Amino acid sequence: MCQFRPETAADHAAVEAVHRAAFPTDDEAALVAALRESDAFVPGLSIVAEADAGIVGHVLFTEVSVSGGGRTGRDAARPDAALTLAPVAVSPDRQGEGIGSRLIRHGLDACREAGYECAVLHGDPDFYSRFGFEPAAPYGFSHPFDLPDADFQVLWLTDEENDRIGGRVTYDAAFLDL
Repeated sequence: MCQFRPETAADHAAVEAVHRAAFPTDDEAALVAALRESDAFVPGLSIVAEADAGIVGHVLFTEVSVSGGGRTGRDAARPDAALTLAPVAVSPDRQGEGIGSRLIRHGLDACREAGYECAVLHGDPDFYSRFGFEPAAPYGFSHPFDLPDADFQVLWLTDEENDRIGGRVTYDAAFLDL
C-alpha cells in the first residue's frame, strides 16, 4: 500500500532515482531538478508515493502562463491559474499497480484545493482521458513544442465554464531545454 504526500527536500535523491529508472534517458530527472529551482515550482504540488520500501512514484505540477486568449475577470488577474502535469514516474518494479493513476488523482485534487483553474499536458489521450483530460485546441490553447496537437490536453479543475478560454501556454525554460 502507498501513501501520497508532498515531496520534501529529503526525498530529492529518491525521486531522481525513480525518474532515472522509469525513463530511458535522464531528461525527466533533470527536468524535475530544474523545475524545483524555478519560479514555476509549487512545493505542495510535487507529490510522492511512498511504500514500505521508500519512494516508488512521483508526479509534478508546475505553473504555466496562458496569454492571448482573451481572458477576462478572475483569470486575467491571475496568470498562475494554470498548471502543467509533467513528469509522472513510477518505479519499474511497481508499474502496473495503479500507483501512477492514484498519484495523478491525488495531485489533481491538490491542484483543485489550491484553486487552480486548469492543468495541461502532453501525453497519450487514451491514458489521460480517464482523468477527464480532453483536447486543448478546441478551447484555443496552443503550445511551443514540436509535438502532435492531439497529445496536447487540458483538464478543467473548476466548474466555472464562463472562463474557459485558452491561449498560448508558456512553460518554464526548463521544459524548453529538454
